[in-house]
Amino acid sequence: MAFAPPRPPGPRLPRLGIRDLQPGAWTEFLLGPGAAAAEEGSWDRELARLWKRLVAECGAANRFAADHDINWELLPHESKLVLAIAGPNGHVIDVAAAALETQRADWERESRYARIHRPLPADLCGLLPADVGALRSGLLETGDFRTNDYRDEKGRYARWLRALTATAAYLAAPHTIPAALALDVVTTAALDQQTRAALHLPAPWSLVVHDPVPLAAAEADDNDLARLIDSGACVGREPAILGGLLAALPDGQLDTTAGFLLMTVLDTDEKRHWVLQPAAYGDHAGGRVLYAYAAQLAFADWAPPPVLPEPGTRPSSRSALARIATSEAGRAGGFHHVRVLNYTPPPDEPPTGRTEPSGSRGSLIFGTWRRAHWKPGVRIGIRDGAGRLIGPVYKDGAVEGTTFTRERRFFLRARIRPDLPLAPTTTVYTIPDPQSPGGR
Repeated sequence: MAFAPPRPPGPRLPRLGIRDLQPGAWTEFLLGPGAAAAEEGSWDRELARLWKRLVAECGAANRFAADHDINWELLPHESKLVLAIAGPNGHVIDVAAAALETQRADWERESRYARIHRPLPADLCGLLPADVGALRSGLLETGDFRTNDYRDEKGRYARWLRALTATAAYLAAPHTIPAALALDVVTTAALDQQTRAALHLPAPWSLVVHDPVPLAAAEADDNDLARLIDSGACVGREPAILGGLLAALPDGQLDTTAGFLLMTVLDTDEKRHWVLQPAAYGDHAGGRVLYAYAAQLAFADWAPPPVLPEPGTRPSSRSALARIATSEAGRAGGFHHVRVLNYTPPPDEPPTGRTEPSGSRGSLIFGTWRRAHWKPGVRIGIRDGAGRLIGPVYKDGAVEGTTFTRERRFFLRARIRPDLPLAPTTTVYTIPDPQSPGGR
């Protein structure tokens, strides 16, 4: 058998160069503090478990059993990344190619539709739900479907990771987040443990896509985020996040074995590329983003895919695809069965009655931003068939389970004391070095 050898977590893949971050910082963003010093191959073993599951779910494992009498479940997944299998008469069975082949028809269909629909914006801003197909098909090239005997170890790991992420992306239920909400979702405050424990996803695999959000915003603390928001976060040459790919356990609970972030950067030719990068769940920046996507999938309202117009007698013809691509339902993602985040602001809560404490500190002189967050236990009034509240929600007579229920709700970022200016950015002065020429 041929296997991809274990290796420590790596920050780079071919055709995608991260130039603005040091490898250590890049790995720490995705996998958390100390990831670079972790046991060699430890992260690969996490991904190998997802690979074992994915090859079975996509149908490739059934082909191995039917065509070659090979039981995929009995291979050494706990210690190896099974990229290829030695078949009879020295024949090498390319597992990566077999997995990708199960999705080839969908890839060709999406690639064709994307060429008809429209070119993607150069900066990937202003994405439509229908652009999911162009982004997903852009994860692969025709050459990725060719078989390989893996005699040369070079490129084994990168090929395996592309097969893993692209196959999973095509098995996934696609979701899009409107541009106005993308920054708030990516920078959501860390979830509490009870909320994390309640995360259940709507499908075995879920793909989330949105307009690019700068990596700096995902990494920022509260003060830095406030300054970014105040100055207007924008996407230029720096790496940005386009979405994520998440897995669920058989019972629907979030699978925290690993997730994937859809990252984009500019290459040396000023062309923007994107790739799904493995990331660990946790309290580090990349882990918080994965949990933020999971919370939206678990608790938010998503509009169902729109119904497409009748394709006619030749549904795969260019004219039929063009009619779909120019239709409102087509632009809204109906061709790809995309669900769109349907955000409704939480109901207003009564004032807490708190007053500013009197003391030596005096009155506030600066305002600030409060980042987006999930709040458990928000009272939601129960309504009748006509949409009217059946009783009070907060006042006398409010009864939980009768006139209101409690739910988790998402609150967008908000200015605290918008009547006050934000605190000025702290200026850092460098003390001159008297030993250097010119005192600098």
